Amino acid sequence: MNIRLPLVGLLGLLSAGQARAQQPAPVASAATDSLTLEIGTSYLDNNIKGFGKAEILGPDGKTHHVYIPITLNGFARVLPYYQREEDLRRFGNQPLNISVDKVQSIRMSALYLEHMLVGGKRKHILAARLSNGTVEVFNYTEIVYTGLMVAYPNRSWYLRRHGELVEVSRKNFIPQMTAYFQDDAELVALISAGKLHYRDVLTIGRLFNQHKAQAVPAQPEAK
Repeated sequence: MNIRLPLVGLLGLLSAGQARAQQPAPVASAATDSLTLEIGTSYLDNNIKGFGKAEILGPDGKTHHVYIPITLNGFARVLPYYQREEDLRRFGNQPLNISVDKVQSIRMSALYLEHMLVGGKRKHILAARLSNGTVEVFNYTEIVYTGLMVAYPNRSWYLRRHGELVEVSRKNFIPQMTAYFQDDAELVALISAGKLHYRDVLTIGRLFNQHKAQAVPAQPEAK
C-alpha cells in the first residue's frame, strides 16, 4: 500500500497549531507584469487555479514537491501550499501555510526563489531571482493599497556577487551602487548622473552582466 506522509513529517516545516491560508495569492499582477524577465514564462505552465508544482528545499537539505501560488512577487512570513494536486482541485479546500523561515529555496521551472539572508540575518522573505550572471538580482514586491484602494508595488531589491548577498538601499542608493559596481565605469557614470534609479536595479544588474560577458575574450577554436 502506498502511504503518503504529510509534509510536516518530511520537512518539519509546520509549527503546532498550523493555520490554513485564507486567500491564495494571484497568478500575476500589474506589479510583476512590469518586470522585464530573463527567465521567460515557463513558470506559468501547468497553472491549476493559480498554483503550480514547485520543488522546495527545506532546512534539512531535502527536496519535496508541493503546489504553491504562481507569482513573481515572492512571499513574506508565510507560504501557502497544497501537498497534492487532488487537494488543490477539491472545491472549497483551502491551502495550508508554512513559515518562510522554514524554506531555503523554491524552484518552479525556470523561476527560482530564495530566502534572503543578509549579513547572517533572515529577512523573513522569499525573493525571486530575476537575473543571473556575475551578479544575481533578487526582488520581493509587496502590493500596497492606498486609502482609495489603488494598488502599487513596493519593491525590495537584493544583489549577490561572489556569494555575498546585499540589500539595495533607497536612501544611499547612489553611493552604495557606485561602490558596488566600481569595476564598471560606464554603469557608474549612468548611476552618478541620476539616469538609473532604485526602480532600475534589474536594468542595472542586467547591464553589468552584459558588460562582463562582453569583456570575456573569445576562446580560440580548437584545431
